[in-house]
Amino acid sequence: MRTVVAVSCAALLAGCAIDQPDVPMRDFRAGNVEAVRAFVRHEVDSGPAENQALVLDVLAQCELLLGQQRDALQHFGAAGSIMGNWQTAGSETFNAVVGSESSKNWRGDPYEKAMNAFYLGLCYLWHGEPDNARAAFKKGILADGESGDEKYQADFTLLFWLAGRMSALMGAPGEAADFYREANKANDFMIAHGSRGQQPNPLLQAPDHGNLVILAECGLGPEKYAGGGQEQLARFRPRWHPAQRAQVSIDGRMLGSTSVLVDVDYQARTRGGTEMEGIHEGKAVFKTVAGVSGAVLLWSAAHDRGRGARDKALAGGGLLLLSLFTSTAADVRHWPTLPSTVQGLCAQVAPGDHALTIEFLDGQGRVLPDLTQHWSVTVPVTGESYYLFRSLPGLDRIGKPRG
Repeated sequence: MRTVVAVSCAALLAGCAIDQPDVPMRDFRAGNVEAVRAFVRHEVDSGPAENQALVLDVLAQCELLLGQQRDALQHFGAAGSIMGNWQTAGSETFNAVVGSESSKNWRGDPYEKAMNAFYLGLCYLWHGEPDNARAAFKKGILADGESGDEKYQADFTLLFWLAGRMSALMGAPGEAADFYREANKANDFMIAHGSRGQQPNPLLQAPDHGNLVILAECGLGPEKYAGGGQEQLARFRPRWHPAQRAQVSIDGRMLGSTSVLVDVDYQARTRGGTEMEGIHEGKAVFKTVAGVSGAVLLWSAAHDRGRGARDKALAGGGLLLLSLFTSTAADVRHWPTLPSTVQGLCAQVAPGDHALTIEFLDGQGRVLPDLTQHWSVTVPVTGESYYLFRSLPGLDRIGKPRG
């Protein structure tokens, strides 16, 4: 009986789910990044420890949009350390088996780990450390291909391309060529499996062209929700946003339109081109088998007058309790402020300060005037400058981004 009580108490504790942080997405869509930053800052300090990496990622993303690259570097790094740490305590392992999926520490899906690596790499680059930037991009490539099945391959074109440009900055043209070759393979692969993008991709045809690199984040990434008969499947649905691509002008001269380097919606719903739903069928099967086995053992105990009746009753009761308290619900926590796509454009520009205008376009190619941004950008005499823009209103009033 003590065994049954201990198991039931542990199951009750393990079943406590951690909710998705209620990030104020209306403020985010309106460009009120400071309000979102304040919310997640409070969550970092006072929210559930299991959500620490998630809210650190959102905090760091807000800091990037506010031009606070040093803080963003620190917080993306802290989130990445949690997301990449696969060591679990015994209690957490038990939670993963019988408790709610969201009772575990959030470490993100492979696409979220890859996006953390993308932002972290940019922060290192802006900090003058292309070697650490390349290391971050390579880590993201590994995270994207993370699977026990070798048929899944990394197809995060953006990270291959950036790793190649970092290699070129480090004076390693041979390594750069290897990364560019993989970027083209990844681009062809992801488009063949349903991703948005262009084939051939203009950026990949001349991957090292330009001293001004524009990265444009368009739209909002997917929302994660629970599906299936026991809500055991983690599924993704797109979130509508008018911005589909961008076009860039320098000093009144049109440079052209951006090209898709990563489709975040595609990355979320697939792994290596294979449609994935975050399947948790194993827990559903465990719940059913435990319940049936428990009932059979209890029936057998009731008709067994031998010494084994007590043991069968205890085992059957324990299995029934495990079945009762096992949660099959998928963990639907996700990084809600990610973009739908990250796109790029490169240009060769005279060194010095320039007036840049970035216009975001809808699906019909019409300019969305509320999202138009005007910036002052600086191109160095030697080297390259990188700028990241987001399809949110009012960001050009925040200040000059560092590149």
